[in-house]
Amino acid sequence: MKRMRCALSIALLILAAAVAVSAQGQVTAVRAGKMFDPKSGANLANQVVLITGDKITDVGPADRVKIPAGAKVIDLSNATVLPGLIDGHVHLTDAQGNLQHQMMVALFSATSSLNAGYTTLVAMGSHGGGYADVELKKAIQSGLVKGPRIITAGPIINITMPGNASFPLMSTPLEQDIEVNGANQFRGAVRELAKYGVEHVKIHTTGPFYFDKEGKMFNQPLPTREELAAVIDEAHRRGMWVASHTYGGEGLKMAIDLGLDNIQHATAASDDDIREIAQKHLPITTTILDHRQDEPDDLKQWAPYSRWRLVEVTWKKMLAAGVILGWGSGSAPPPGRVYNTECNCSHGVQGEMFPIFVKWGASPVYTLRMATTVNAEIIHMSDKLGTIEKGKFADMIAVSGDPLQDISEMQRVKFVMKGGAVIKNDLAMAPATMTSSN
Repeated sequence: MKRMRCALSIALLILAAAVAVSAQGQVTAVRAGKMFDPKSGANLANQVVLITGDKITDVGPADRVKIPAGAKVIDLSNATVLPGLIDGHVHLTDAQGNLQHQMMVALFSATSSLNAGYTTLVAMGSHGGGYADVELKKAIQSGLVKGPRIITAGPIINITMPGNASFPLMSTPLEQDIEVNGANQFRGAVRELAKYGVEHVKIHTTGPFYFDKEGKMFNQPLPTREELAAVIDEAHRRGMWVASHTYGGEGLKMAIDLGLDNIQHATAASDDDIREIAQKHLPITTTILDHRQDEPDDLKQWAPYSRWRLVEVTWKKMLAAGVILGWGSGSAPPPGRVYNTECNCSHGVQGEMFPIFVKWGASPVYTLRMATTVNAEIIHMSDKLGTIEKGKFADMIAVSGDPLQDISEMQRVKFVMKGGAVIKNDLAMAPATMTSSN
C-alpha cells in the first residue's frame, strides 16, 4: 500500500509537470486589424502576434506569420492594438492604517490602472505605505494576485523637512519618509532601500514654494549638493537609478548639474534650465492633472498664478526644445488625488493626459511614444517593454478606433493583455482554437 501511494504521488507529480509544460507551450495568436508601431509612428495593417508564455515569439503581416494548429486565437481585427502603456509616475498607497490596509489600497490602485491599459506602473514613493509596493510586486510575480508590472520605490528619502509638525510629548511621530541628514546618512538610506528590494530611489530636491507678484515661482532647495551627489552615487553602486520631485530653482539646477536620472515635474524650469536639460539629454516626466487639481488652492494664494498655468508654458517650451519628455500621471489613491469626481479616482482615468498634450502641441504619435518607447527607455527596460516585438513581454492593449486620428480613444481602452494573460476584453468574440494551420 505504501508503495502504491508513493507511485501514485509520483504519477501525480509527473502529470502536474506535464500540464505545466503544456500550459507554457500553449500558443496564443492575436489578430490585429491595425497595430501601432512606435518606431515608425504608423499603424501596421492586418498583423498577427504569436505568444508563448509571457513573451512574444513572432509578429508580422498575416500572410507571413502563420497561426499554428491548436493555437488560441484572439480576434482584434476590428481594433487598433498598441503596446501596453507605462505610467511613469504613480503612488499606490494612502498613508492610512497598517500594512494590510496599504496592501489592499495598493492592489486596488494598481488594478484600476491596469484595466485602463497601464501594464507597467512606476511607483514614485509610497507616501506612508512603507514597502507595500515591494510586497505587492512579489504577490503579483508569484501569481497570488493579478496586477501590472510595478517598478518599486518604497519610501521617499528626504531631509528633515521644513513645515509645521507637532512636537511629540510622549512618543516619536510616524514619519512617512526616511528622514536623514548628511551625505553618509543619505548613503545609508539608499542601502536600506536596496535591502528591502526597491528598484529605484525617490528623493525631493525642492520643497515649499510660492509665487511672487510678478508670477515667478520660488522653490526652496532641500538636500545639499553633497547629499544629492551621495544618493546618486550610492544608488548607481547598488544598480538602482534615482528619480526626484523637482519644481525649479537651485534644487533643479543641482539635479541637472549632477545628471540625475529621472527628474519629475520641472514645473518652473527656466529657459536656461531647459536648454541644459536638452543638451544633456536628461528626461523630464511632467505630471499635469495633479497641478490642475491643486489649481483652486493655488489661486486662493497667488491668483492669477498657479502651477497648472505655469506648467503648460514650461511643457510647451520643453517640447519645442527637444527635451526627452516622459509620461507620468501622478495618480494616487483618494483623497490625495482625484482627477475624476464621478469615480472619485485618479488611477484608471489618467488617459485624459493624452488629449491635453495634443492640445498643447504634441502629435498623437508623440504622446503615444511618451507612454511606450520613451518611458521604457527612461526606466531602462526598452529591451522588454515599449513595442510589440519578438522577445519582449506580451503586454498589449486595444481600442475600438484609431488614436492617431482621435487621441481620446486612449481614454477608452477595451482590451488589456499583460504577459500573455488577458486581463480585460470588452471587444470581442470568445477566443477560438485553430484546428489546422493557417
